[in-house]
Amino acid sequence: MEALIRKTGQFLYLLKLRVRRLFYYRIFRNHTSVIVSLLVFFLLIALAVFFGFGFDVQRVVIYSAGTVLVLFTLLIIIGADHEAKRLQANELNACFHFTRSNMNGILISDLGFSETDRENLNLLLNNLQPKSKIDFKLVSDNRIAADYKKLLRVVHLLIAGGIKDFKKEQKELLFKFVEANFTLNGSPVNRASFNSRFSELVNEKEQEFQNNLEPFQKTLRQ
Repeated sequence: MEALIRKTGQFLYLLKLRVRRLFYYRIFRNHTSVIVSLLVFFLLIALAVFFGFGFDVQRVVIYSAGTVLVLFTLLIIIGADHEAKRLQANELNACFHFTRSNMNGILISDLGFSETDRENLNLLLNNLQPKSKIDFKLVSDNRIAADYKKLLRVVHLLIAGGIKDFKKEQKELLFKFVEANFTLNGSPVNRASFNSRFSELVNEKEQEFQNNLEPFQKTLRQ
């Protein structure tokens, strides 16, 4: 009995391994293979369903072809929408020039970032799309939520020319850039909070503004 269980277990293990390899190397290899696999799968289902309803061969072929055509169109629309969003994200990341190309050698925890986000920061500084949103963790003195102004100060130092003199269009691009690439203590960027803190930041007196930048400047000079 134990030998039978062992043999059956080995068989199931090998079967699952081959199925995973089939999906990984054949089906999920690229977008085309995924679409073709889905179309074939739904074509077989459509044929079975229409034959099951008792339609003649001609109608089964027409109805199945129509079903696959609708599915193909839907998949193309979904894929095109995903590609458009990816291109938009890449365009946002290319809107700004940065003062440095990496965070190597920088104690990024002093800037409000986790060590796990170092690679994503390096990608962002090279106008590339991060693998995931970068979480900013520094909070203000009297709040639990992450501080928008502290994030904006870091961004000001990283963007060539800074952000203090940004006008309406540049400010909107900045918001979309921050929204697309950052979270604050795990929470998405809030437009109202962003606008409020941005206004507070740019209206600071010059000496106050420079004093607030100083801790982050020291960290970036390491």
